[in-house]
Amino acid sequence: MDIGVFLPIAKGGFIVSKNVPPTWPTWELNRDVTLKCEAFGFDFALSMVKFRGFGGETEYWDYSLDSFTLAAALAPITSRIQIIPSVTNLALHPAVAARMAATIEAICPGRFGLNIVSGWYKDEFNQMGLWPGDQHFETRYDYATEYVRVLRDLWSTGTCTLEGTFFQLHDARIKPMPSTFIPLVCAGQSGRGLRFTAECGERNFVIAGGNVNDIEADIAALRGITANLQAEAAKVDRNVGTIGLFNIIAADTDAAAAARFQHIVDGADEAAIRTLVGQAELDKSEGMSESLKKKSMFMGLPTLVGGYATVANYLDRLHDEAKLEACMFAFPDFEHDIDLFQQHIHPRLASRKGRMGGPR
Repeated sequence: MDIGVFLPIAKGGFIVSKNVPPTWPTWELNRDVTLKCEAFGFDFALSMVKFRGFGGETEYWDYSLDSFTLAAALAPITSRIQIIPSVTNLALHPAVAARMAATIEAICPGRFGLNIVSGWYKDEFNQMGLWPGDQHFETRYDYATEYVRVLRDLWSTGTCTLEGTFFQLHDARIKPMPSTFIPLVCAGQSGRGLRFTAECGERNFVIAGGNVNDIEADIAALRGITANLQAEAAKVDRNVGTIGLFNIIAADTDAAAAARFQHIVDGADEAAIRTLVGQAELDKSEGMSESLKKKSMFMGLPTLVGGYATVANYLDRLHDEAKLEACMFAFPDFEHDIDLFQQHIHPRLASRKGRMGGPR
């Protein structure tokens, strides 16, 4: 099983609470987290893209780095870990994104991927005059499909001509082209989102599971999502992998982890959560927004709460029985929790045998 880190590119990380470290999104923090994860044997580091936060007492996500330029900075100082920035389709023309991606790929050939974000946060784009109207909630995957078509044409042939619904390109060109294949990551959760990923992506984030006390139900749910994804991929003769995405709140024992979790919950930034949920409610489709409504304090991420052995057993079973190819992790305290993961959880993962690094 591959593992990756969800980089702390925005203030507050991935938990909307006053009882976690502020997690200021500095270059130094993201550099150090990435280098540490590479030394520990992690396979990839992914950064999201965000142009507007949710306020509140914690100023949640109000401060954020840029995903693409962060990737360009990380590429030359790493040697093995895959670097995956995110692009939000409404904010960056695909021909521009294609050239930026080709430039970074030249720095780290074979280690660059791209996460495609279809866009659900209306105010994020309204502030820049880029929101195309609420019909985007229904057409965003059609938009994203054309977007990926432009990327793939430019990366594979150096040119693209397209008379589409959303994009019109007339012999658009990029040179040099990437020297290696650039895999795409998506996060389709709805039926339409899964079809988009099946047609256009190499791996799909799944927002499900997270209950270590009901692992059988989680395995069944994740197995079902993966089966649906593979069925869609088979229609177009493709094979797409599944990535589980989790917050990890761990400690020596299950009881200690539960106490840590409760302390975090007690510090919920209610004002920021109200803003987040209000934006998610605008999207009536299934998928990521639906998860945000239900697990808003944890940004829709399933949250593993348990002792080190409990968490390791849960992850191994998801790999073995739910057929997850990879998992990506976020932590309440990135600076210290990654060390605890390496010391206490990583060595227990049978699915990672022989793939653990050491201290840097």
